[in-house]
Amino acid sequence: MNTVETPNGLAQLPMPGMPTMKPPLPSATCCNIAEGQSVVYIGKIGGGPRYGARGVVRSALRRQAVIDIGGSTWHVPYYLLTLPQAA
Repeated sequence: MNTVETPNGLAQLPMPGMPTMKPPLPSATCCNIAEGQSVVYIGKIGGGPRYGARGVVRSALRRQAVIDIGGSTWHVPYYLLTLPQAA
């Protein structure tokens, strides 16, 4: 039986019927995003943007970013943002 190596160095045995592990999405921080860059909202907060909404960074602050999502401006903490995956 073959094992699958995970990013943190652990080995996982493939099991029939279980989905394969997806690599984690890169998280957004004040150090790796810039104004005008595209980000994806991954939060699930009532009254906020919908999960998976794409937006453009207007300003990268210390603990949060100002994001333009669908014509509205949101102040979003970095832990609710991720960088889009390349196709």
